[in-house]
Amino acid sequence: SRKKMIDELNKTDSPFSLVVSWSVQRNLSLGAKSEIASSKQSFYLSNETRTTLAAMMEDTNSTKNVTLTRVYPHYIKAPSDSLAKPLKQLMTGGEFTNLTVSLVKNKDYNNNNSDQFHEWWIVNQIDKKIVRNDREHNLELIVFSDKVSPPSLGFLAGYGIMGLYASVVLVIGKFVREFFSGISHSIMFEELPNVDRILKLCTDIFLVRETGELELEEDLYAKLIFLYRSPETMIKWTREKTN
Repeated sequence: SRKKMIDELNKTDSPFSLVVSWSVQRNLSLGAKSEIASSKQSFYLSNETRTTLAAMMEDTNSTKNVTLTRVYPHYIKAPSDSLAKPLKQLMTGGEFTNLTVSLVKNKDYNNNNSDQFHEWWIVNQIDKKIVRNDREHNLELIVFSDKVSPPSLGFLAGYGIMGLYASVVLVIGKFVREFFSGISHSIMFEELPNVDRILKLCTDIFLVRETGELELEEDLYAKLIFLYRSPETMIKWTREKTN
């Protein structure tokens, strides 16, 4: 209850802790291991802050703000797992940011005959980085997320760097290696400077086959096979023509 909280705040001989928690939700289908990354920090309030809070809660007409010193993580990192850690390296002096809280009281105007009041807390951040002159009551949180892969590669990104290494280096690399592995055996038949003589020989084989000269076809075909079996003869037959 409210009275019990005020009593606990005024008991300065016992510690009073404040727990600040945060959570980041993302699309699980994009490769993250966990849909929600969260964490929390516990802080002990100083005696001065406790007594100021208690006085503000007792005084229903108070409009003062109470400063909570170094309790808000301005920068957090949300990796693919479920733990979102604060980035103290980017914070000023490695400390959390200050917050101000105030208790607002307003009468229920919907019921004119009622003396009920609505109360709520307003939390504001003092040191803002993106909108420096923003006087609205809001909080600014900068989140650093892991790089997200396209949805088509989400099943690979879920396995981390080892999954990408196995898929790219081992699988794709294997296909690329097999594509170029047999080039040394086919280069002597594909990279020929001049194939006019070989083309003429193939044309002659076709013509003698059409005319029924089977013995002559056999001789010409044997000559063609001999060319492919003799690299030295192939070089002589495929030389560039000289004037």
